[in-house]
Amino acid sequence: MNKRRRIIPLLLLIGVICSLLLGSFTGCRVFKKPEPRLPAKLTVRIFNITPERAALKIEGAYYNPNNYAFTFKGGDLDLMLDTFHLGRVHLDTVIEVPAHAVFNVPVVLEPDFNKLGQSGINLADSVKISFKGDMKGSVGVFSRTVRIEYEGIHYLDLQMP
Repeated sequence: MNKRRRIIPLLLLIGVICSLLLGSFTGCRVFKKPEPRLPAKLTVRIFNITPERAALKIEGAYYNPNNYAFTFKGGDLDLMLDTFHLGRVHLDTVIEVPAHAVFNVPVVLEPDFNKLGQSGINLADSVKISFKGDMKGSVGVFSRTVRIEYEGIHYLDLQMP
């Protein structure tokens, strides 16, 4: 009987801790979405995956506004340049993100450069960049998918290898 008296409070304490963790990560009001922190001049690296296929790489900067660390576990998003759909990006990067920290997410995509060239977008001037999608993250054993959206005006610093 003495063991049972010690186990019940221990189980209650574990239940309370699990409820608090679950509520802090899954509750919409408690978990704050990572915030995009893209610079005004956005570096875009153009490189060849193969001699025939070119791609773009952008480092997307985000800020974790939460009081706790989480693990970024990837996501999917649609990336637009003005009204031109650059493409759908699948992010499969895993990043350990500290509390109140800025972290970079590498985004690589293969747009249709012929259609981009015919779109009339002046890449030497400022352009509207927007994206919509979902990101996955976890705190301990609790996982969550959150919707991310962004729209902003940026200058592109196009860099060739």
